[in-house]
Amino acid sequence: MYTVDIDTGGTMTDALVSDGNRRHSFKTDTTPHDFTVSFRNCLEEAGQALGFDSTTAFLREVSIIRWSSTITTNVLGERRGARVGILVSAGHEAGLYGDGESAVVGDLIAADHIIGMSADPDPQEILDSVKKLLESSVRRVCVSRAGSFPDNTVEKRIKAVIEEQYPDHFLGSVPVLLGSEMAQIGHDQTRAHYSLMNAYTHSQLAQALFKAEDILRDDYSWERPLFIGHTSGGVAKVGKTKSVDTIESGPVFGTFGGAYIAREYGIDNAVCFDVGGTTSKVSIIRNGEPVFQRGGKLMGIPVQTSFAMLRSLAIGGGSIARVVDGEVRLGPESMGAAPGPACYDLGGDRATLTDAILVLGYLDPTGFLGGRRDLSIDRARAALAEHVGDPLGLSVEAAACAVRDRAASELAGLVRATLAEAGLSAAETALFLFGGNGPTLGAFVADAVGIDRAYAFDLGPVFSAFGSAISDVVHVYERGVGASFGPGEQSRIRQVAADLYLQASRDLRGEGFDPADASFTAELEFGEHETVAGVVRIETGPEADDAWFEAAGQAVAASDIDTARWPLLLIRLSARHTIGTHSLQKSDRQASAGTDETRVLVFGEDQGQPQPVRRWEDLGPGSEVIGPAIINGATLTCPVPPGWALRVDDYGNAAMENKQS
Repeated sequence: MYTVDIDTGGTMTDALVSDGNRRHSFKTDTTPHDFTVSFRNCLEEAGQALGFDSTTAFLREVSIIRWSSTITTNVLGERRGARVGILVSAGHEAGLYGDGESAVVGDLIAADHIIGMSADPDPQEILDSVKKLLESSVRRVCVSRAGSFPDNTVEKRIKAVIEEQYPDHFLGSVPVLLGSEMAQIGHDQTRAHYSLMNAYTHSQLAQALFKAEDILRDDYSWERPLFIGHTSGGVAKVGKTKSVDTIESGPVFGTFGGAYIAREYGIDNAVCFDVGGTTSKVSIIRNGEPVFQRGGKLMGIPVQTSFAMLRSLAIGGGSIARVVDGEVRLGPESMGAAPGPACYDLGGDRATLTDAILVLGYLDPTGFLGGRRDLSIDRARAALAEHVGDPLGLSVEAAACAVRDRAASELAGLVRATLAEAGLSAAETALFLFGGNGPTLGAFVADAVGIDRAYAFDLGPVFSAFGSAISDVVHVYERGVGASFGPGEQSRIRQVAADLYLQASRDLRGEGFDPADASFTAELEFGEHETVAGVVRIETGPEADDAWFEAAGQAVAASDIDTARWPLLLIRLSARHTIGTHSLQKSDRQASAGTDETRVLVFGEDQGQPQPVRRWEDLGPGSEVIGPAIINGATLTCPVPPGWALRVDDYGNAAMENKQS
């Protein structure tokens, strides 16, 4: 049986298909008008490539499909979500329970779509408030009240009144989302922000997910569940997925894939450097694990939940290059997959990073995407000359270098800032390169940052799909406690823990899994408000019984947390069920003799010189490439600049080293 992992990015949609022994990767253009088109294209291309008569026949041999995406991320980033309204406690309309005006006001939600209500609103006040929102064309209503966690009685009563007036089986129904259900945490503003983010992005994500399920069932007779990638690094069924669960899920899977590789390689610290067609993502692996942060900004919106430290920049292969005030600027505008860079020859006439990379000789103009698309170097040169070279008085090659160097400089700044935030130095860190353009820019960025080790992976072009392929079904639950860990509060803590485990078991059973076969991890977080004093982690069974409480007590006692000073802020439970993963496999690819192929490569600002071209598919374990050279593959482009050397390891991945450092 096969497993299929699909990752939809802003420009390309990647697929990784495995039968447990061999892996096959595929890339298709993302279709922003309907993400299920590129989802379907991946399945159809995979079936054809593997020799099946039809996609239906292929899917008969598929046991698992996992889908991660940047759909929610893009809706938030481009601010093109639904028109939403929110009912809050009176006096908190502007700040949404924070100091000053909330970052979402005037952005995700208009100020006049926020209505303050009394402490105990009657049905008339509730319906009058909703009517006012509906008259302003609001069609999704959030309810997020002060102090409504863990006791959300008032929020649920407001929801019941609205749903009685606007039932969901009528055309005029009004979806209602409660802050206490979107983020089960005691921080009032976080609950309000999460409810708004979920309402703002829900429609477009739900449309894609349910349509994909319908396609699998109705068009291909595939009756198994479709699993959706979550920001936690795990997957869950569509029905167990909230929109906010999926924010940045695709890039986060790349981080989890990188952490897996780091542990296998014995590398403690690494920067994951993921450069696609539209954006670049940087995340951190420390001591072999992804770095998560408690509190911060999620897509620019302040929250106090735990999420992966993932930093981004709107630079990718399709980023538009231009001259502003005598300097090269790159992005944030992108040509995307259609019409794409000028070299695609599909109508785009703006210079992009991809055009610069082609002019520098790094891309194979006849072998792009495995030969499925020819690139026009004449179109690329014309666009670079018009938009960069002529305004600066530079040759086309110098203009291409300027665009490459601008990208490397800005991305190096992002890497430095993220390393500093994680408390790591460049000298103790490796650079993991993936995405379509990560290996293309990797050595240049490493040089700028002062990192002397970089790794490009055989599955690098579909690395987030690889991260998905090693994922499990994971549900993460949080409950605020806010109580002393002493004897007087044991019953309350027991009840919170019991509720978490009960919900986890119900959700697993609802997906057809036995909780007894799952693993459970509880984290007890101590602190107050936005201050986290420490976290205690314990591995447990499927129940919060006496043994659970005893293990928790022993772990807390063994920690250095001052429980007399710091109350138990919250309990976080992770329930994990393995559904079929892949291990890192040694490569059986045999190295082929190198050819005499050369291409003019430009590394400095001169006109370039003919340099060796090596085919990635011809390199096996032990193969070495000394720069200056270029490695081209079906979906991998990796320049080896002067002073750098590359060696293919036993897993078929490329370890690069700066010999001049």
